[in-house]
Amino acid sequence: RSSAASDVYKRQHPHRWCSPAAPVYCRAMGRKTHPRIQRAKGQIAIVALRLIGALPFVINRALATIIGVIVARLPTQALKVSKTNLALCYPALSDAKRAQLARESLIESIKNTFEIALFWRRPAQGLQRVAAVDGDAPLRQAVADGKPIMILAPHLGCWEVLNFWLATEFGLHAMFAPSGLPEVDNLVRSGREHFGSTMYPTTARGVAGLVRAMKKGALTAILPDQVPDRRSGRHVPFYGHPAYTGTLACKLIRQTGAVTFMAWARRLPGTQGYEIRIRPADTAIADDDLDNALAGMNHSIEQLIDESPNQYLWSYKRFRRPPPGSDTPY
Repeated sequence: RSSAASDVYKRQHPHRWCSPAAPVYCRAMGRKTHPRIQRAKGQIAIVALRLIGALPFVINRALATIIGVIVARLPTQALKVSKTNLALCYPALSDAKRAQLARESLIESIKNTFEIALFWRRPAQGLQRVAAVDGDAPLRQAVADGKPIMILAPHLGCWEVLNFWLATEFGLHAMFAPSGLPEVDNLVRSGREHFGSTMYPTTARGVAGLVRAMKKGALTAILPDQVPDRRSGRHVPFYGHPAYTGTLACKLIRQTGAVTFMAWARRLPGTQGYEIRIRPADTAIADDDLDNALAGMNHSIEQLIDESPNQYLWSYKRFRRPPPGSDTPY
Protein backbone atom coordinates (compact mmCIF):
# COMPACT_ATOMS: atom_id res chain seq x y z
CA ARG A 1 0.00 0.00 0.00
CA SER A 2 2.97 2.31 0.42
CA SER A 3 3.98 4.60 -2.40
CA ALA A 4 7.58 5.10 -3.45
CA ALA A 5 7.66 8.39 -1.58
CA SER A 6 6.40 6.82 1.64
CA ASP A 7 8.95 4.00 1.41
CA VAL A 8 11.73 6.56 1.14
CA TYR A 9 10.28 8.55 4.01
CA LYS A 10 10.08 5.42 6.21
CA ARG A 11 13.76 4.66 5.68
CA GLN A 12 14.81 8.24 6.27
CA HIS A 13 12.71 8.94 9.38
CA PRO A 14 12.85 5.80 11.57
CA HIS A 15 12.47 7.79 14.83
CA ARG A 16 10.11 10.53 13.74
CA TRP A 17 7.31 9.62 16.13
CA CYS A 18 7.57 8.65 19.81
CA SER A 19 6.42 5.16 20.70
CA PRO A 20 3.51 5.27 23.18
CA ALA A 21 4.98 2.19 24.84
CA ALA A 22 8.39 3.76 25.48
CA PRO A 23 8.81 3.44 29.27
CA VAL A 24 11.53 5.98 29.99
CA TYR A 25 12.51 8.17 27.05
CA CYS A 26 11.02 9.31 23.77
CA ARG A 27 12.64 11.11 20.86
CA ALA A 28 11.59 14.69 20.21
CA MET A 29 13.21 16.53 17.31
CA GLY A 30 16.14 14.11 17.43
CA ARG A 31 16.90 14.54 21.16
CA LYS A 32 16.22 12.15 24.06
CA THR A 33 14.11 13.74 26.76
CA HIS A 34 12.61 12.46 30.01
CA PRO A 35 8.78 12.34 30.07
CA ARG A 36 8.56 14.38 33.30
CA ILE A 37 10.69 17.13 31.78
CA GLN A 38 8.56 17.07 28.66
CA ARG A 39 5.35 17.34 30.68
CA ALA A 40 6.74 20.27 32.68
CA LYS A 41 7.82 22.06 29.50
CA GLY A 42 4.41 21.44 27.97
CA GLN A 43 2.56 22.81 30.99
CA ILE A 44 4.73 25.92 31.16
CA ALA A 45 4.34 26.51 27.43
CA ILE A 46 0.56 26.11 27.61
CA VAL A 47 0.27 28.61 30.48
CA ALA A 48 2.37 31.14 28.58
CA LEU A 49 0.45 30.64 25.35
CA ARG A 50 -2.90 30.96 27.09
CA LEU A 51 -1.88 34.17 28.82
CA ILE A 52 -0.67 35.68 25.56
CA GLY A 53 -3.67 34.32 23.67
CA ALA A 54 -6.07 35.98 26.12
CA LEU A 55 -4.92 39.46 25.11
CA PRO A 56 -6.95 41.48 22.59
CA PHE A 57 -5.19 41.78 19.23
CA VAL A 58 -4.33 45.44 19.65
CA ILE A 59 -2.68 44.84 23.03
CA ASN A 60 -1.09 41.63 21.73
CA ARG A 61 0.58 43.51 18.89
CA ALA A 62 1.65 46.47 21.06
CA LEU A 63 3.21 44.23 23.72
CA ALA A 64 4.95 42.08 21.11
CA THR A 65 6.43 45.19 19.50
CA ILE A 66 7.75 46.52 22.81
CA ILE A 67 9.28 43.18 23.79
CA GLY A 68 10.63 42.73 20.28
CA VAL A 69 12.41 46.09 20.32
CA ILE A 70 14.01 45.22 23.67
CA VAL A 71 15.05 41.70 22.62
CA ALA A 72 16.44 42.96 19.31
CA ARG A 73 18.88 45.18 21.20
CA LEU A 74 20.26 42.37 23.35
CA PRO A 75 23.33 40.31 22.33
CA THR A 76 21.32 37.09 22.00
CA GLN A 77 22.13 33.93 20.07
CA ALA A 78 19.14 34.68 17.84
CA LEU A 79 20.63 38.03 16.86
CA LYS A 80 24.02 36.45 16.21
CA VAL A 81 22.52 33.75 13.98
CA SER A 82 20.42 36.33 12.13
CA LYS A 83 23.48 38.45 11.38
CA THR A 84 25.40 35.38 10.19
CA ASN A 85 22.61 34.34 7.84
CA LEU A 86 22.21 37.85 6.48
CA ALA A 87 25.94 38.17 5.86
CA LEU A 88 25.74 35.01 3.75
CA CYS A 89 22.51 35.84 1.93
CA TYR A 90 22.82 39.62 1.48
CA PRO A 91 26.57 40.32 1.19
CA ALA A 92 25.97 43.46 -0.87
CA LEU A 93 24.29 45.21 2.05
CA SER A 94 26.40 47.26 4.43
CA ASP A 95 27.05 45.96 7.94
CA ALA A 96 24.78 48.66 9.34
CA LYS A 97 21.88 47.73 7.04
CA ARG A 98 22.28 44.02 7.80
CA ALA A 99 22.31 44.75 11.54
CA GLN A 100 19.14 46.81 11.17
CA LEU A 101 17.50 44.05 9.12
CA ALA A 102 18.47 41.46 11.76
CA ARG A 103 16.83 43.54 14.49
CA GLU A 104 13.69 44.10 12.41
CA SER A 105 13.48 40.36 11.75
CA LEU A 106 13.64 39.58 15.47
CA ILE A 107 10.87 42.08 16.18
CA GLU A 108 8.71 40.45 13.50
CA SER A 109 9.47 37.02 14.98
CA ILE A 110 8.23 38.14 18.39
CA LYS A 111 5.08 39.50 16.76
CA ASN A 112 4.61 36.13 15.07
CA THR A 113 4.95 34.26 18.36
CA PHE A 114 2.40 36.49 20.07
CA GLU A 115 -0.13 36.49 17.26
CA ILE A 116 -0.16 32.74 16.70
CA ALA A 117 -0.68 32.22 20.44
CA LEU A 118 -3.86 34.25 19.99
CA PHE A 119 -4.91 32.63 16.72
CA TRP A 120 -4.40 29.05 17.92
CA ARG A 121 -6.98 29.80 20.64
CA ARG A 122 -9.21 31.95 18.45
CA PRO A 123 -8.64 30.95 14.81
CA ALA A 124 -11.55 33.02 13.55
CA GLN A 125 -9.75 36.19 14.63
CA GLY A 126 -6.77 35.28 12.47
CA LEU A 127 -8.95 34.71 9.42
CA GLN A 128 -10.85 37.95 10.01
CA ARG A 129 -7.56 39.85 9.89
CA VAL A 130 -6.94 38.97 6.21
CA ALA A 131 -7.26 42.42 4.62
CA ALA A 132 -6.12 41.70 1.03
CA VAL A 133 -5.18 38.91 -1.37
CA ASP A 134 -2.70 39.25 -4.23
CA GLY A 135 -1.96 36.83 -7.06
CA ASP A 136 -4.60 34.18 -6.31
CA ALA A 137 -6.21 34.00 -9.78
CA PRO A 138 -3.91 31.24 -11.17
CA LEU A 139 -4.38 29.24 -7.97
CA ARG A 140 -8.17 29.46 -8.21
CA GLN A 141 -8.02 28.39 -11.85
CA ALA A 142 -5.91 25.34 -10.99
CA VAL A 143 -8.41 24.41 -8.27
CA ALA A 144 -11.30 24.83 -10.71
CA ASP A 145 -9.49 22.54 -13.16
CA GLY A 146 -9.32 19.84 -10.50
CA LYS A 147 -5.54 19.66 -10.50
CA PRO A 148 -3.51 18.58 -7.47
CA ILE A 149 -1.86 21.62 -5.92
CA MET A 150 1.22 22.06 -3.77
CA ILE A 151 1.62 25.25 -1.74
CA LEU A 152 5.15 25.93 -0.51
CA ALA A 153 5.07 28.31 2.45
CA PRO A 154 8.45 29.18 3.99
CA HIS A 155 8.99 30.74 7.43
CA LEU A 156 7.90 34.16 6.21
CA GLY A 157 5.20 36.40 7.64
CA CYS A 158 2.41 34.69 9.59
CA TRP A 159 2.11 31.17 8.20
CA GLU A 160 -0.77 30.25 10.53
CA VAL A 161 -3.01 32.92 8.97
CA LEU A 162 -2.08 31.49 5.56
CA ASN A 163 -3.14 28.03 6.78
CA PHE A 164 -6.51 29.39 7.91
CA TRP A 165 -7.11 31.16 4.60
CA LEU A 166 -6.18 28.15 2.46
CA ALA A 167 -8.34 25.82 4.55
CA THR A 168 -11.34 28.13 4.28
CA GLU A 169 -11.00 28.92 0.58
CA PHE A 170 -10.02 25.53 -0.81
CA GLY A 171 -9.73 22.88 1.88
CA LEU A 172 -6.23 22.08 3.07
CA HIS A 173 -4.33 18.81 3.45
CA ALA A 174 -1.08 19.16 5.38
CA MET A 175 1.42 17.21 7.46
CA PHE A 176 1.81 17.66 11.20
CA ALA A 177 5.05 16.86 13.04
CA PRO A 178 4.81 16.62 16.84
CA SER A 179 7.01 18.97 18.85
CA GLY A 180 7.50 16.51 21.69
CA LEU A 181 5.20 18.60 23.92
CA PRO A 182 1.77 16.90 23.71
CA GLU A 183 -0.08 19.77 25.40
CA VAL A 184 1.26 22.25 22.87
CA ASP A 185 0.66 19.85 19.99
CA ASN A 186 -3.00 19.52 20.98
CA LEU A 187 -3.42 23.30 21.03
CA VAL A 188 -1.68 23.76 17.67
CA ARG A 189 -3.59 20.95 16.02
CA SER A 190 -6.98 22.13 17.27
CA GLY A 191 -6.26 25.61 15.91
CA ARG A 192 -5.12 24.34 12.52
CA GLU A 193 -8.06 21.93 12.16
CA HIS A 194 -10.64 24.56 13.16
CA PHE A 195 -11.53 25.31 9.52
CA GLY A 196 -11.61 21.67 8.43
CA SER A 197 -7.99 21.04 7.46
CA THR A 198 -6.99 17.40 7.13
CA MET A 199 -3.75 16.73 9.01
CA TYR A 200 -1.45 13.78 8.28
CA PRO A 201 1.25 12.48 10.64
CA THR A 202 4.85 12.71 9.45
CA THR A 203 5.07 8.94 8.99
CA ALA A 204 5.21 6.67 5.97
CA ARG A 205 1.47 6.05 6.28
CA GLY A 206 0.85 9.79 6.54
CA VAL A 207 2.83 10.47 3.38
CA ALA A 208 0.95 7.71 1.54
CA GLY A 209 -2.36 9.22 2.63
CA LEU A 210 -1.29 12.66 1.48
CA VAL A 211 -0.23 11.31 -1.92
CA ARG A 212 -3.61 9.63 -2.39
CA ALA A 213 -5.39 12.88 -1.53
CA MET A 214 -3.20 14.89 -3.90
CA LYS A 215 -3.82 12.51 -6.78
CA LYS A 216 -7.55 13.17 -6.28
CA GLY A 217 -6.97 16.90 -6.67
CA ALA A 218 -6.38 17.98 -3.07
CA LEU A 219 -4.47 21.13 -2.13
CA THR A 220 -1.60 20.59 0.28
CA ALA A 221 0.97 22.84 1.92
CA ILE A 222 4.53 22.18 3.09
CA LEU A 223 7.19 24.29 4.82
CA PRO A 224 10.05 23.95 2.31
CA ASP A 225 12.90 25.67 4.21
CA GLN A 226 13.32 23.43 7.25
CA VAL A 227 16.61 21.57 7.66
CA PRO A 228 15.59 17.92 7.20
CA ASP A 229 16.73 14.81 8.98
CA ARG A 230 19.99 13.27 7.84
CA ARG A 231 19.73 11.31 4.59
CA SER A 232 16.44 13.01 3.69
CA GLY A 233 17.92 16.01 1.92
CA ARG A 234 20.57 17.24 -0.48
CA HIS A 235 22.89 20.22 -0.57
CA VAL A 236 21.72 22.76 -3.14
CA PRO A 237 22.32 26.51 -3.41
CA PHE A 238 20.33 28.90 -1.23
CA TYR A 239 21.39 32.49 -1.85
CA GLY A 240 24.53 31.09 -3.43
CA HIS A 241 25.55 28.85 -0.52
CA PRO A 242 24.98 25.10 -0.12
CA ALA A 243 22.03 24.44 2.17
CA TYR A 244 20.80 21.01 3.19
CA THR A 245 17.33 20.96 1.63
CA GLY A 246 14.48 18.49 2.16
CA THR A 247 13.53 16.39 -0.86
CA LEU A 248 9.99 15.40 0.15
CA ALA A 249 8.16 18.35 -1.45
CA CYS A 250 9.85 17.94 -4.84
CA LYS A 251 9.29 14.18 -4.81
CA LEU A 252 5.60 14.67 -4.08
CA ILE A 253 5.33 17.25 -6.86
CA ARG A 254 6.94 14.89 -9.33
CA GLN A 255 4.90 11.87 -8.20
CA THR A 256 1.52 13.63 -8.31
CA GLY A 257 2.07 16.17 -11.08
CA ALA A 258 0.96 18.92 -8.72
CA VAL A 259 0.78 22.55 -9.83
CA THR A 260 3.04 24.41 -7.43
CA PHE A 261 2.69 27.87 -5.90
CA MET A 262 4.61 29.86 -3.32
CA ALA A 263 2.55 31.64 -0.67
CA TRP A 264 2.81 33.72 2.47
CA ALA A 265 0.77 36.05 4.69
CA ARG A 266 2.46 39.46 4.79
CA ARG A 267 2.11 41.27 8.10
CA LEU A 268 0.77 44.77 7.43
CA PRO A 269 1.82 47.78 9.53
CA GLY A 270 0.27 48.30 12.94
CA THR A 271 -2.96 46.38 13.37
CA GLN A 272 -4.05 46.52 9.71
CA GLY A 273 -3.93 42.73 9.42
CA TYR A 274 -2.42 40.55 6.69
CA GLU A 275 -2.11 40.35 2.93
CA ILE A 276 -2.13 36.87 1.39
CA ARG A 277 0.38 36.68 -1.45
CA ILE A 278 0.41 33.84 -4.00
CA ARG A 279 3.23 33.44 -6.52
CA PRO A 280 3.97 30.79 -9.18
CA ALA A 281 6.92 28.55 -8.35
CA ASP A 282 9.98 28.26 -10.58
CA THR A 283 9.14 25.79 -13.37
CA ALA A 284 12.35 23.88 -12.58
CA ILE A 285 10.69 22.61 -9.40
CA ALA A 286 9.04 19.85 -11.45
CA ASP A 287 12.28 18.81 -13.16
CA ASP A 288 13.02 15.08 -13.28
CA ASP A 289 16.53 15.84 -12.05
CA LEU A 290 16.11 16.15 -8.29
CA ASP A 291 19.02 18.56 -7.83
CA ASN A 292 17.56 20.90 -10.46
CA ALA A 293 14.13 20.65 -8.83
CA LEU A 294 15.54 21.48 -5.39
CA ALA A 295 17.51 24.41 -6.81
CA GLY A 296 14.31 25.69 -8.40
CA MET A 297 12.50 25.39 -5.07
CA ASN A 298 15.19 27.32 -3.21
CA HIS A 299 15.21 29.98 -5.91
CA SER A 300 11.45 30.36 -5.48
CA ILE A 301 11.91 30.74 -1.72
CA GLU A 302 14.55 33.43 -2.29
CA GLN A 303 12.20 35.41 -4.54
CA LEU A 304 9.47 35.27 -1.90
CA ILE A 305 11.81 36.34 0.90
CA ASP A 306 13.08 39.26 -1.19
CA GLU A 307 9.57 40.75 -1.14
CA SER A 308 9.93 41.51 2.60
CA PRO A 309 13.20 40.14 4.01
CA ASN A 310 12.53 41.65 7.44
CA GLN A 311 9.63 39.19 7.90
CA TYR A 312 11.75 36.09 7.32
CA LEU A 313 12.93 33.93 10.23
CA TRP A 314 16.64 34.72 9.91
CA SER A 315 17.30 33.37 13.43
CA TYR A 316 16.81 29.82 12.07
CA LYS A 317 20.10 27.99 11.44
CA ARG A 318 19.41 27.23 7.80
CA PHE A 319 23.05 26.35 7.04
CA ARG A 320 23.69 24.20 10.11
CA ARG A 321 24.39 21.04 8.09
CA PRO A 322 27.18 22.00 5.68
CA PRO A 323 28.60 19.67 3.04
CA PRO A 324 31.24 17.15 4.21
CA GLY A 325 34.54 18.86 4.88
CA SER A 326 32.96 22.27 5.47
CA ASP A 327 32.43 24.03 8.78
CA THR A 328 29.11 25.36 10.01
CA PRO A 329 28.96 29.17 9.83
CA TYR A 330 27.47 29.27 13.33
